[in-house]
Amino acid sequence: MNIETHAGQLDMIILYDSVRSGKRAKELCDRLGLQLAPDCKLNLSIWSLSALQLLPGLAQAAAREAEHAALLVVSVNGGNTLPRTARNCLDSCARGIRAANGALMAQLHGILKMNEELCPAYGCLRAIARHAGVRFFSEVVELPDNERDDYLQPTADGEKPRFPL
Repeated sequence: MNIETHAGQLDMIILYDSVRSGKRAKELCDRLGLQLAPDCKLNLSIWSLSALQLLPGLAQAAAREAEHAALLVVSVNGGNTLPRTARNCLDSCARGIRAANGALMAQLHGILKMNEELCPAYGCLRAIARHAGVRFFSEVVELPDNERDDYLQPTADGEKPRFPL
């Protein structure tokens, strides 16, 4: 991955669906910044997808921020279908990172690695990247048992947990 820096600064934008996924996306950006541009200041712009869907002005601001970003990290539950308003915002941000020769990174949680390419969020984000003409990368974050969402925990009546397909 070729990372372009501007005046000793590495710009990355994070769009997340939960506080936990936002935290993991930030950790990813910190690691990438240290590996790819250790002498640069990391400049993160972090946005909640739910806020961007509700407030069009914020979505426009995020798209403007993306115009300078080397990387757009979208951290979402891979088993969920992204709503139209989220897809529209993501499309605008992906077009923005194209101007900076950036890439889109999907960080998916709530799924198994072996199901990654079958998940709705993966297909949607890959299509957005392709449509915008930017490179696409992905990773699955498989959470430890004590950090999994409630639907992965056994129920009180002993019923086996249900996993999203």
